[in-house]
Amino acid sequence: MKILVLDDDWELLEVIAKELAMANHEVDCSNCARKAVEMVAQKAYDFVLVDYKMPEKDGVWFMKIAKFAGNTKTLLITAFVNRDVIKKMFSLGVCGYVIKPFTGEEIIRHLQFYARPSAAKQSMKAE
Repeated sequence: MKILVLDDDWELLEVIAKELAMANHEVDCSNCARKAVEMVAQKAYDFVLVDYKMPEKDGVWFMKIAKFAGNTKTLLITAFVNRDVIKKMFSLGVCGYVIKPFTGEEIIRHLQFYARPSAAKQSMKAE
């Protein structure tokens, strides 16, 4: 799968990129929402993992502005656990979320789950 990870924490980006690459995924990373908007406009990703809380532009801004090519699915990755934020991100198109801290194994498990055709419907029923 082609995956973009958007998070302002470079250390986390490096760890996630390494874990996903070891699982044979093609991974791009960005620590800037503005740059990530450009990246999704230029390349079709299977998944974009989006952090909510970032210094310049946040995940909400990214989800409102980004124009995804193909059938890109988005997952929220956040340590900022707030029902209103999660609800807002779902309303903008995320299909699920992973709470930090998480392991590479957890991310891979979530990607496998949400890659299934029926996963989005199952996720929406749970809300």
